[in-house]
Amino acid sequence: MKAGVVVVEDDPIVAAHVGRGVAARADLALLGSAASLAEARPLMDRDADLLILDLGLPDGSGIDLIEEIRARGGHQPKILVLSVLGDQDTVLAAVLAGADGYLLKDQDGLDIGQQAADALTGGAPLSPSIAAYVLRHLRRQEERSKPEETDPILSPREIELLQLLARGYSNKAAAAEFGISPHTIGDHVKSIYRKLRVSNRGEAMVQAFRSGLLHL
Repeated sequence: MKAGVVVVEDDPIVAAHVGRGVAARADLALLGSAASLAEARPLMDRDADLLILDLGLPDGSGIDLIEEIRARGGHQPKILVLSVLGDQDTVLAAVLAGADGYLLKDQDGLDIGQQAADALTGGAPLSPSIAAYVLRHLRRQEERSKPEETDPILSPREIELLQLLARGYSNKAAAAEFGISPHTIGDHVKSIYRKLRVSNRGEAMVQAFRSGLLHL
């Protein structure tokens, strides 16, 4: 069964590129596209599995839509931000609002179909500079927090995988590093999320650093 994707992008050239990337994947189906928040909100009723979202929209910020989706009950899609906005405040606001991945539009050779697939299998694609912002934020969180004895403990392999994810590795790249399949990596990621009681990579990073499982 194909995973449903909704694209929210006001630049028609970028929207077309993303649409082609989705169409090129046998496991993805484009449910609809929108060029504004007003057009996007009705599409949320289609129970999409993945939302590919620009932040700089003509009628507001895509972060508002992320917050609306995370605040509602029921089906929760993965959210992959694709934006030209790469400043630290915007990135952290999007991740903390509930974005599962954040990619910059200026990435060379960006394979949006592969990035979408990674997000759907438990990964959280991050452009390198975005990963650096997240790590700096986590460092501040670590300095303010103390480990709790009751925090769940991950296996050595899961901690090693979490370190790669914190550096911006995709599921596919982590699989190559470990010499195992992306599917197996996806299972490990799900196990990490379950043990840490989180639902996305940003939350996993914060929880792991707070509990002392990872150190910079």
